[in-house]
Formats: sequence, C-alpha cells, structure tokens
Amino acid sequence: MIRNILSLLHKNGYVKGNVGKNGGYQMILSLAQCNVGELYDLTIPPTISYARFITGKTSLLEEENETHETEIESNIAETLTDLFTLADQDYRAFYHQFTLADLKQDIEHHGYFQRKIDEQ
Repeated sequence: MIRNILSLLHKNGYVKGNVGKNGGYQMILSLAQCNVGELYDLTIPPTISYARFITGKTSLLEEENETHETEIESNIAETLTDLFTLADQDYRAFYHQFTLADLKQDIEHHGYFQRKIDEQ
C-alpha cells in the first residue's frame, strides 16, 4: 500500500525517488504547496471511499416467502449511499482548507486547526 501511495505521489510531482536497495523518496514541493485535500483526493479517490449500501433479500428462500417490498426496503440503499456521498463531499472540502504546513503547525502547536477555522 505504501508503495502504491508513493508511486501516485511520484507520478503527480510531489516526490522524487528511486526504487531498490539504496532507493528512497524525497519531497519536491514545500509543505505549503501540498494541499491536504488534494493529497486525500489523490490517494483515496471518491469512487473508492463512497459507501455502497446493499440491502434487501439475502437468500432465495426469503424472496419466495415475501413477494412484496416496502417503500423503505426498496429505496434505503440508494438513500444511505446519497447521504454518505454528501457527507464525504463536505469532509473532502474541509481538508482542502489546509496544507501540510498547517499540519506541521498543529503538530508543533496543538489547536492550530481550530484557531485557523475560528479566524475564518
């Protein structure tokens, strides 16, 4: 998994590096140039993170015994997927407010993110 992420970062110009025994990776961009949201989107695309809820009959026997579905039963999977998708979009937008430089600031001075949000 780490190799896959490093490969993505390399292909998108965030790091340079070499594979192999004496290989390694190094950041090309400054921390201020690396947006947390962009990195999140790059490494965890929305199509992977969006939940797909599956509901309904779990066996043929259930289908034979129940011939009708309720409105809730027939629509809940799409509704839950829509709800999760909207929440994930907001989550991603939140991350786009910050850079890795902000992350470093919060590591050094816990509470930095909250202060930054409060200032906006």
